[in-house]
Amino acid sequence: MGGTLGGAPLRAFEDALQKLAKAKGFKPERRPLLEGAFHFITSSEKPPFLILQAPTGYGKTLLSYALAVHSLYDAKLFDRIIHVLPMRSIIEDIQKTAEEAFGFSRTKMMGSSGEFLHLFPLNITTADTFTWDLLKLNTKRRHRIKAGKEFGYDYLTQASILTSLVIFDEAHFLLEDKSMVTAFLSVIEFLTSQKVPIVIMTATLSEAHKKIFKKYANKNNYNFKVLDPENDDPFIKRELKKDIKIEFNRGDPLNFIEPGRRNAIIVNSVKRAVEIFDRAKNIWPERDRVMLIHGRMTSSHKRDLINCLRKWQKEGDFLLIGTQAVEAGIDFSVDLMITDRAPINSLIQRFGRVARYKNEKEGEIIILEDAPYGPYPEDKVEKTLDLMKRGQILPRIPETYQTIVTEVHRSITKNVNRELKGELVRLMKDPSKRAPDVLSAVESLTVRGISIMRDFLIPLLVEDDMVLITPRKLLELYSKELVEIKGFNKEIKSLEDAYKVAKSVALGENIEIIFIGNYDWERGIP
Repeated sequence: MGGTLGGAPLRAFEDALQKLAKAKGFKPERRPLLEGAFHFITSSEKPPFLILQAPTGYGKTLLSYALAVHSLYDAKLFDRIIHVLPMRSIIEDIQKTAEEAFGFSRTKMMGSSGEFLHLFPLNITTADTFTWDLLKLNTKRRHRIKAGKEFGYDYLTQASILTSLVIFDEAHFLLEDKSMVTAFLSVIEFLTSQKVPIVIMTATLSEAHKKIFKKYANKNNYNFKVLDPENDDPFIKRELKKDIKIEFNRGDPLNFIEPGRRNAIIVNSVKRAVEIFDRAKNIWPERDRVMLIHGRMTSSHKRDLINCLRKWQKEGDFLLIGTQAVEAGIDFSVDLMITDRAPINSLIQRFGRVARYKNEKEGEIIILEDAPYGPYPEDKVEKTLDLMKRGQILPRIPETYQTIVTEVHRSITKNVNRELKGELVRLMKDPSKRAPDVLSAVESLTVRGISIMRDFLIPLLVEDDMVLITPRKLLELYSKELVEIKGFNKEIKSLEDAYKVAKSVALGENIEIIFIGNYDWERGIP
């Protein structure tokens, strides 16, 4: 299997590509960007820090698979791969593919198996779980740690990361999330201080983001590089030939759908998506070919919907209505997309689902400029639309939208809590700070109203599955008598009470929030 690229053996890369193609049923095609990334990482004499700007649909997870295979042949740079994703909803497809093609992966996230070490060739995890692991705090063992009965594998878990190569996929989600950016930069500072090889993968990274990563890399003597696709890349050459029209309009998104085509309406809130879905079922010619996907659905529900969507794509027309939950990690393609206005990084992710596959030649995108802009900052949304109207964007050609990304996301430092960042890095670095000390520090921060991750989201148990909800949603469900709360001996009468529940959960108290209504297998938890 012995091709070479610049002197670096391509055996692992070719092996991964062939196995992936067989599992997914496609003809292997050259991906020079990924080959270059593989060569850079495996031939680097210093710890590599790579920023990989791969367009949506490029198939960048091939790099994770190839590097995992490489670690089986040669472990002198890293023993394994840890693939970190910003949200649970993206994980399942990567996990399924890895199992089918290679048989060597393990998922590690809240609500998953009891594994505490990253020891497989490919380990797939969420940013939240990965951060807790670096902090030496196994959240599944919090009660026993607090009771002084064990340390929760603290050093062992962290150590299994320090001999790995860490890939942060769709990193823009972490950089633009106010509740995650501090923890993410704390993780980057700690990993670079330990010389852990790092790859940042995203289609939309601003120059401000790159400068921050370069600063950490240079400070710790990394081999730093940014890779973009070249114009002679087969993927880029094919995408340049596609005719994808982008226009701006106003009004009801259902006014623009076209029966006979594959349609998607992507909006910014679950409430808006459900309302449109309910109306759409009354006007779409085939009611059973209208689908709703959003973040307040169980993982098993979404998995069934995605499998159904893949089947529909082969059969013809449909109408998909979704939220940000379909922006990344769900592999589908439509002919027509109607989308709420949003910042450029979110729009590019959404656009990546239009005429996505190589045999598709044209598509159409309609941006609703009078749609609600929340939960996004209004200034970033307005700047995105203003800049887009001045030039032409090709959804999978980075050079056509890179300037807009840089203009919209000029700075992220204003969202960084420097006090929290310093504390997190200290807890990660200090070997004398074991799991009980970390738990005590986290409890102190939580009592002060400082959330380390994702603004006190609450795990809602739905049958044998789980959905993350906000305190506001908890209050709404509680007022409708749709949830039972065990271990919290107080009525939930206000948003302040709901936040107290969220903080108690974050503190590791023995509280269960159980959905006792009838789960809606069309709408999820609206």
